[in-house]
Amino acid sequence: MQLRVLGELQVRAGDRPLDLGPTKQRLVLAALAVDAGRAVPVEALIDRVWDTAPPTEARGVLHTYLTRIRRVLAGAGSGDGPAVTVTRRSGGYLLEATPDQVDLLRLGKLRDEAATLPPRDPRRAQMLRDAVELWTGEPLDGLPGSWASRVREGLRQELLGVLLDWADSDLEQGRSGHVADRLRRALERDPLAEPLALRLIRALHLNGRRAEALDQFTRTRMLLADELGVDPGPELQALHREILRGQLPVPAGPPRAEPVPVEASPAGGEALPPPTAPGCQLPADLPDHVGCESEMSLALTVLGEPQKSTKALPPMIVSGPGGVGKTSFTLRLAHLLRAAYPDGQIFVSLDGQGDDPGHALNRVLRALGVADLHGLPTLADKLSQYRSALSRRRLLIVVDGATSAEQVRPLTPGAPGVALIVSSRSRLTTIPGACHLELPLLRREESIILLGRIVGAEKVRAEREAVDGLVDMCEGLPLALRIVGARLAARPHRRVARLTERIRDERGRLDEMEADGLAVRASIAIGYEALDPAAARAFRLLGFLGGPDFAEWVVAALTGEGVDRAEELLEQLIDARLVVVMENPAGRYVRYRMHDLVRLYACERAVEEETTAALHAAVGRALAAATQLSGRHGEPSPYALAPLYRQAPDAMDAQWRPASTDPDPVRPDWIDVEAPFLIAAVERAAALGLDVAACALADALVVALFATGSDFTGWGRTHSAALEAARAAGNRVAEAVVECGIALLRYREDRFAEALVHYPAAVALFDAAGHVHGAAAARNGFGTVLRELGRHREAVPLLTAAADTLDRLGDENGAAHARYGLGYCHRELGDDEPAVDWLTQANDRYRRLGHWRGEALTTRGIGLVHRARGDLDEAERWCARAHRLAVEHGDEYTACYTVQALAKIWLRSDRAELAGGPLASSLAICRQRRDRFGVALISRTIGELQLAVGDLDAALETLTGAHAAWRELGHDLGQARTLRDIGAVQARRGDQGATHRAWELASATFAALGTREQAEVEQWHRHWGCGCAAGLGAPDGLAATRG
Repeated sequence: MQLRVLGELQVRAGDRPLDLGPTKQRLVLAALAVDAGRAVPVEALIDRVWDTAPPTEARGVLHTYLTRIRRVLAGAGSGDGPAVTVTRRSGGYLLEATPDQVDLLRLGKLRDEAATLPPRDPRRAQMLRDAVELWTGEPLDGLPGSWASRVREGLRQELLGVLLDWADSDLEQGRSGHVADRLRRALERDPLAEPLALRLIRALHLNGRRAEALDQFTRTRMLLADELGVDPGPELQALHREILRGQLPVPAGPPRAEPVPVEASPAGGEALPPPTAPGCQLPADLPDHVGCESEMSLALTVLGEPQKSTKALPPMIVSGPGGVGKTSFTLRLAHLLRAAYPDGQIFVSLDGQGDDPGHALNRVLRALGVADLHGLPTLADKLSQYRSALSRRRLLIVVDGATSAEQVRPLTPGAPGVALIVSSRSRLTTIPGACHLELPLLRREESIILLGRIVGAEKVRAEREAVDGLVDMCEGLPLALRIVGARLAARPHRRVARLTERIRDERGRLDEMEADGLAVRASIAIGYEALDPAAARAFRLLGFLGGPDFAEWVVAALTGEGVDRAEELLEQLIDARLVVVMENPAGRYVRYRMHDLVRLYACERAVEEETTAALHAAVGRALAAATQLSGRHGEPSPYALAPLYRQAPDAMDAQWRPASTDPDPVRPDWIDVEAPFLIAAVERAAALGLDVAACALADALVVALFATGSDFTGWGRTHSAALEAARAAGNRVAEAVVECGIALLRYREDRFAEALVHYPAAVALFDAAGHVHGAAAARNGFGTVLRELGRHREAVPLLTAAADTLDRLGDENGAAHARYGLGYCHRELGDDEPAVDWLTQANDRYRRLGHWRGEALTTRGIGLVHRARGDLDEAERWCARAHRLAVEHGDEYTACYTVQALAKIWLRSDRAELAGGPLASSLAICRQRRDRFGVALISRTIGELQLAVGDLDAALETLTGAHAAWRELGHDLGQARTLRDIGAVQARRGDQGATHRAWELASATFAALGTREQAEVEQWHRHWGCGCAAGLGAPDGLAATRG
């Protein structure tokens, strides 16, 4: 087993590299490996892996990574020697290994042993040569973070010191040719390193290549002047003078056999002919290329003026998912750069080729006119010939369809004036010094422009609506747009709408996206077929589940794995460009998504390769996990529900839950971020006939997401789908629960008449199924709607029965809400003592439960009883306490109702000036929340305020609008109370006829509903100075109301 850090971090079992897992896990291994043989404290490990921003669960995640690293090392084996192990030491962890197993340990051992030998000892030269061979690339290549960067630089300097010692030793032994080739490669990585340049120049001269030595000095001097503004150091200048004056001795005779002069045959045969100018070998330009303007501008800036550059140009890596237009972009860029590279433009396509690093190099050498590659038997020989061919030329090399960095790394130019452009699905992040361009999908307007260039702008304008639909389904993927464009262009008579209609059917969409050898399906298949079996299965299951963006826990649940393993699988899917990471400016959550066409392909593969039972089980696991995680959110609803996922967990058969060792995916705003996925998941499960899973998650979302928000659309979508699934399966309990959820939705939407249909239906279903708890909860909700409408006499029996049953079943929250409803009803009926008793009981229970919103509602309710009694000081004390609860918890919506209660008290205590601003703000919030009840209630209160300050015209207008709002809600009590206030305005205006008509209608409603206002009619005319009320025949009463 070999553990390597002097290049890309690797663990190799024989010739086979092992999978080291996600980046953070690799960082943990690197952090231990660079200190192999020494214990690394836990805190130091955390700092090395996460820099200054470790997650709160860093120790737990670190433990998980260490466990998996141990598993990797154990699986690598140890041959005949001791195993490489990670063991716990006091306060930290220790990686135990021998120098033969870790390249960094071997480097140190060779360096130390060489230092003990005389300079001319051949053994010293061999030890240093072996040490240099351990340097395979950038140390810890590709690992991010400040710690890795610092260690990388330290190792680079250490390796440089070993390289210089080796060069001195080998030059003493007369091996100047090999030294020159190795130092040239090192100097390409670090062109300003004078010690390297000094030894390279000496090696070239000693190898008989005096002209190259002098040219290298000139280039080094120019670089130092341009980059640092300094001259070469005294030692380098002295060497230059010695070479010019012939004072540096050159070995007699021809160079040793081991070096290969640039233009000489390595086999010792005839000299290779000088390379020819390749001319332009680019495929035809694509003038209809659209989009990626900023990326094109950057590429032209970097590569557009090679004649001005004194150092090698950075390789340009163009990456992106299949079909995004990498080849199109690369060719367009290459044609725009042709004039800047007059010595030729070479194009090499690697699609379908393996990872052989010599393959692309062979193609380029042939393009440069090197016909006899047999004369270059080794990769080193070819590289030497390649670099010689590039010298003093301005060449453009385009490599299309690379799959790995190994394919193109040999082509990285070391000479100024040579540009390398590579397109790849992979990001090729290990190419040193590269400039990376990640191509985005096209924006909507760019997609329309591209389609117009293919089919004609006139056709696009003529059928813009159909074109918009077509563009939406292509989702910005240029390949898909080119295919549908080609199909339309091939049949100019065909209407765009016809093709749009055919593609709209998801079942045949990928079949429709084929034309003239182009196929979206084939493009996606390239990435899919390269996946390992576990990642391929995760891909299929994600496609089958569908939905919008998702998080790691979804993959964990679908596959039945842990979240850490899910992260590994996602990294594979990201590398294959089948899944993308969404932009996440806040950095709180990582979200992933599939392009819609990729999702369809994944779903196809799922149906073809998985059994129906396996697919349904995977979706069931995902829905069970979603239900469990959603259950951690929200508060106990102040509206009585019968949650299926809590009532019947066995029926859910939840096969996956977040393990205690997994990072917890749940944070306070988790439910809001996940909402689109969760809603779509309910619909998908329902469509598959998974009735229990769909209904359980739909029900969990009522408390977690819907009940305290205003996403009525999502609420309706989940419950419509779940209800249909429950009915199709004959699952009466699930149907009843979903009926309760729909009834609550209608209540929250102020669609009271519909709520009065759904709650009785739920009661009947629960009763028929013998589900006592559900029936009590449904009666609680039924009574809630009736009391909200002012039908308190009908509500009291329902709420009383619910309270008794819920008490018996131990449902504290449901019983508390039933008591709140009973207190509400008795207050409105004028039964103040029972009202206070019920409300106090509810208040106490809510406080015990920690349900602050319920506590605020009941506290406000007690205040309203005191206000109805005329005890305004006590009323204000209770209502102010309720308002503080809402404000302290940041609930501006509940605060609207506490403000309204306080405003009524201020009006009655001659402090109207306090009410205007708070009421206006509360009205705006209710409108924003689409709370029609709140809008009507607060509008009426504002009308009362305007009446109190004498603005009668405004009061009449406001109250008339409030009355219309109550009428639209079908709320008789609200209408009656507003008519009473309108009558008061008319009394002030002197219109006794209008007053009488308003009060007569109001009085009749109060009498019918039995509310306390029926006893207050006589007081109205005395308070407002109108004699018409005397004829209404009502008994004396107190001028105080609920509203």
